[in-house]
Amino acid sequence: MDAFLLKVAIFVVLFSIGWGFGRHTERKHFQALKEQENRLAYIRIETNRFKTSEATGQLVSSNVVISHDYFKYVIANIQNFFGGRLTSYESIVERARREAVIRLKLEAEKMGATEILGLRLSTTELGMQGGMVEVFAYGTAIKK
Repeated sequence: MDAFLLKVAIFVVLFSIGWGFGRHTERKHFQALKEQENRLAYIRIETNRFKTSEATGQLVSSNVVISHDYFKYVIANIQNFFGGRLTSYESIVERARREAVIRLKLEAEKMGATEILGLRLSTTELGMQGGMVEVFAYGTAIKK
């Protein structure tokens, strides 16, 4: 019985360390996203599909794939068992969406655009266990 408790204790300690590192990495990514969003705030985004412009436009697109870590997977399975929101997966989807929009703005910035019209996002779940999410963003970059 003592060997079993020792194994459980070691598992809990290692799981906690891994979870902590995952949270730290996620926080760093959110901070980097915020900094990039602030820097690229001058590029306006319009989601109206029917807005037009007299200026020349060019299609821009980006995509990002983000995976959960093992610790989020375990926590999500526990949350899924009891039902309700899977908050551990919500942060992955949010990070992927924000990263895709930033990359889209970076593509627009390369061509000198200051606006993106008709922004569209497409989300796809990848992997057998739903462990990865891809977000594809596209729109029309406008130079003014």
